[in-house]
Amino acid sequence: MVKPQSVLFVCFFLVQFSFAQDQVALQQGIQLEKAFKVEAALEKFEVVIKTDPLNAVALHHASRMLSNIGGRMKSEKRSLKIELYEKAKIYAERSIKADPKSADARLAYIISLGLMSEIAANPREKIRNAKTIRNEAEMIVKLDSTYAQAYFVLGKWHYELAKLNWLEQLACKFLGGLPDDISMDASMKYFNQAIALDPDNILYLYGRASLYHYRDEDLLAEKSLNQALQLSPREPDDIQRKEKCSQLLSRIRKSS
Repeated sequence: MVKPQSVLFVCFFLVQFSFAQDQVALQQGIQLEKAFKVEAALEKFEVVIKTDPLNAVALHHASRMLSNIGGRMKSEKRSLKIELYEKAKIYAERSIKADPKSADARLAYIISLGLMSEIAANPREKIRNAKTIRNEAEMIVKLDSTYAQAYFVLGKWHYELAKLNWLEQLACKFLGGLPDDISMDASMKYFNQAIALDPDNILYLYGRASLYHYRDEDLLAEKSLNQALQLSPREPDDIQRKEKCSQLLSRIRKSS
């Protein structure tokens, strides 16, 4: 007869062994992500999720990888993009449920919603996501006032909505409206806050340059773009972001 103590020992050993394997896979995924090997990183994160469905870290990293993969796909692959963004959203929601105080989980959620809004088929979907994105970004700031990404999201939020033309604004009114405090000045304030916290971030510098260009302040836009182009990529998306910086800089110089 097997002793109860022996069964407990075996169970404890198996749990510890599984946990150790998950930690190894998680760290491998993070290293692959840093090396911009997004698909390989996703595989590692999903290995962890399979054995530990409530692993908040693996979930929000997997969500970010799915968003990255979908974001790099061509526009004609819309159905596949939607599928990836929906899965990214589900992973992010599960991560938030597992760890409600995780700013990284909420950022992953925001990114999935933002990408879904970019390819949304109707204004109602875009507006609904816009409200959620702002609420989540403000929640992140409450959780961590030094979380630069949240300020960038708020800057981008104001920038995109302040650019709406009168017809789009009219449609928004019929669909429930938008807050009255949307403005380019608020956008600039938030972009500057993000850059103050993380001055060497290509995305933040590109966002501020886009706003400067929209306001016909092209000398300041060029300064931000040149600063961004001198930086080395830190994230998988930074390579594409630098390309966007170069393209915007080229348009500005051609129009001057």
